[in-house]
Amino acid sequence: MGLGGALYSGVSGIRAHQNMLDVIGNNLANINTYGYKSSRLLFSDLLSQTMSNGNNGNPMQVGKGVKIGSISSNYSQGTLETTNNALDFAIQGEGFFVVSGGDKDFFTRVGSFDTDSNNYLIDSNTGYKVVDTNGNTISIPYNSTVSGKATSKVSLTGNLDASAANETAEVVMMTGSLTSSNTAATASTTLNSLDSNTTDYVSGDTILITGTKPDGTSVSVTFTYGTTADGTTVGALITKINTAFSSGTTNGATASLDSTGKIVVKSDTGGKDNLSTTLTDGGSNTGKSTWANHDFTGATYTTSVDVYDSQGTKHTVTVRFTKQGDNKWEMNASMNSSNGIINTSTISDIAFNGDGTFSTSGSTTLAFEFNGIGSTQSVILNLGTSGKSDGLTQNGSNSTAAATSQDGYEYGTFDSISVDSGGSITALYTNGITQTVATLKIALFNNLNGLSKQGDNLYTQTSAAGEPIYVTAGSGRAGSISSGYLEGSNVDMATELTSLIIAQRGFQLNTKVITTADEILSDIVNLKR
Repeated sequence: MGLGGALYSGVSGIRAHQNMLDVIGNNLANINTYGYKSSRLLFSDLLSQTMSNGNNGNPMQVGKGVKIGSISSNYSQGTLETTNNALDFAIQGEGFFVVSGGDKDFFTRVGSFDTDSNNYLIDSNTGYKVVDTNGNTISIPYNSTVSGKATSKVSLTGNLDASAANETAEVVMMTGSLTSSNTAATASTTLNSLDSNTTDYVSGDTILITGTKPDGTSVSVTFTYGTTADGTTVGALITKINTAFSSGTTNGATASLDSTGKIVVKSDTGGKDNLSTTLTDGGSNTGKSTWANHDFTGATYTTSVDVYDSQGTKHTVTVRFTKQGDNKWEMNASMNSSNGIINTSTISDIAFNGDGTFSTSGSTTLAFEFNGIGSTQSVILNLGTSGKSDGLTQNGSNSTAAATSQDGYEYGTFDSISVDSGGSITALYTNGITQTVATLKIALFNNLNGLSKQGDNLYTQTSAAGEPIYVTAGSGRAGSISSGYLEGSNVDMATELTSLIIAQRGFQLNTKVITTADEILSDIVNLKR
């Protein structure tokens, strides 16, 4: 075939390595291009000419040079780089964002998005609109608002201290029960038959009743045993306590005997913690009782709840828990009169089981009449599930009961957006309310190298790539989305520089083939001389 074959082989080698240099140069040029996927060029040999068959039958062939076999992209994951821009999204894993160019969809790994003058989410390079899972363009509701909503339900959780340890309270009760033969005393039980009576009382012995009324007024009254005016029974002693703490005032208190044999003294008006009661024997008595085992203590706990009316105005409601007896509490709600009134403000018979779990209660609905609102607003208080500790509990620990959730809110304006790993775009408002705006559409392809690069970090579908498979981020093969990040180029600088040296040497070697063939041809021409 002469030396022409060597010349043409050298030329094909030069051309092939020139293309290799182009690919490497493009990779290095895009080393800082977000979302860029490096390309790789593979050579293949050209047709080989069969000269003859050897003695062993093997064909003797001479190659005709080299050509480009393929140029493919490396779709491995690039490093995620933080941008602190809420509208920058990166896909960690497989998939492409979908943007609409009007009559045609494009695909990109670079979620460098922005909004246009109409608040549509767009690709910042091209202005193409980003597409959601429904195939619609996405509008960010920058100027939107959320109207206020009236509270209809409030959940309270936390503990109420089981130990009634305060000497003054709204309700005070004996720490130990009055018993007779280990049975709870009744109103007709005589004082001398109480288990705590150490020496029988005789007529004229006294029991001093002291303390303070709810309004802070001091109490000091003497119960004289055996007299017609006072008597000899527990019921008579309770009558004397009632007389001492009422005295015709509007801030009095009432005493009663509960089923466990404890005397309970309760404020008639409520809301004050000044009430206290003490029983002691007179110093000159014959009879004695261990009244120190029956000290009067109480427990109250106050917290607050925010309640919103139908116009979204917030009202702070004070919630006060008062212990009424063993495992029994009462709740009273109050608020500033400038806000309105509470028609139904008390929840009675809040009960707990022996293990501290919530038991049952009466009505748990409060009724409000807010100023400027024409209708009554009912608010249900969720205090827990009977037999469980998912709401209020009563244990021997500090009181922590508080409102943990309520379904009302005030008027709010748009504040910011966030995007979760599944591509769901959520608008956050100043009142804490969130609303889902849209979900980003993610496209998958079975043959990524079948995609056609269009510039501006965009790809288009071809028949080789196959039809796009539309999914949401995080489902199937699709990767998750990270907000505030962009995917960096996956170009490996060390690999590309090494390939650059190889391409240079390949180019030089092929030029040597051409110059050598040329020198031999020159020698052949000179044979004529």
